[in-house]
Amino acid sequence: MRAITQPRYGPPEAVKLRDVPRPEPKAGEVLVRVQASSVNAADCETLRGFALVRMAAPFRPKHRIVGSDVAGVVEKVGSDVTDLALGDEVMGDLSEHGYGAFAEFAAAPAEALCRLPAGLTMAEAAAVPSAAWVAIKGIRDHRELGPGSHVLVNGGGGSMGTFAIQLAKARGAHVTGVDSAGKLELMRSLGADEVVDYATEDPTHTTSRYDLILDVFARRPVSDWQAILAPVGAYLMVGGSTRRVLAGFAQGARMSRSSEQDLGMLYGWPHSRQDMTDVNELIEAGAVRPVIDRSYPLEEAAAALRRVEDGLALGKVVIAVSES
Repeated sequence: MRAITQPRYGPPEAVKLRDVPRPEPKAGEVLVRVQASSVNAADCETLRGFALVRMAAPFRPKHRIVGSDVAGVVEKVGSDVTDLALGDEVMGDLSEHGYGAFAEFAAAPAEALCRLPAGLTMAEAAAVPSAAWVAIKGIRDHRELGPGSHVLVNGGGGSMGTFAIQLAKARGAHVTGVDSAGKLELMRSLGADEVVDYATEDPTHTTSRYDLILDVFARRPVSDWQAILAPVGAYLMVGGSTRRVLAGFAQGARMSRSSEQDLGMLYGWPHSRQDMTDVNELIEAGAVRPVIDRSYPLEEAAAALRRVEDGLALGKVVIAVSES
């Protein structure tokens, strides 16, 4: 089968399209004939071998085949699988299960997959798993949000941010989206009540106070965001450089001890069955939709990774693996 492999740590251009053996599902796993995948910022960080990645594999990549989000059809069922069958259309996040989504076939635990919500194409389904399932943890689990609540999403025009805006709006919150100028209109179209271009306006210089701040691209100290949190608000860092993540973890823990605010990391993994169910129900109800920036064929995976790493994507970048 064809697969995008990672022979070494490096930039997106370091990946290689190669013929590799087709995997076989073990007990509790299924083999998925992959039709589409998508690119997450975490895929680029893994590819680069940032410090947290190298803690587990210091010299060479731990996983041979790139890619975490997968959508396709169950091709083969391993023993002990009872909830999926041949021909089922499924999607999932393989980042906790060895990666391998940028390939024509992927073996994955049945528990990591769910059936597609009604009405989604394979490309749309591939855009959902990691981004939406992490976003719903932040929106659902850390503060009671409803009409009158105020939410700020820093990085609202990217892969996870587009889901976070919609999930917050589905709960009736007033949402502020922060991103670059080219993504402002997209955030408005998803329901953001206010949008901020971070290049021309400092989002932390405001009289507004937020019940929840999701910081998808952490580029400033936690203390800057604490100043605009409500007295019992929550700040959740989702991504950022290793230095910023470690500093945010330490600073957030210290600040949380001295106030009623909750400042820390959003731990999005492992995904629960409830995460999958909640997102699927919102998609089927029309409250949430995947936003696809553009699609690349498998052989152009390097270009897809580059677009995401450069911060150009409006929503999700999709890898079209197969049409059948």
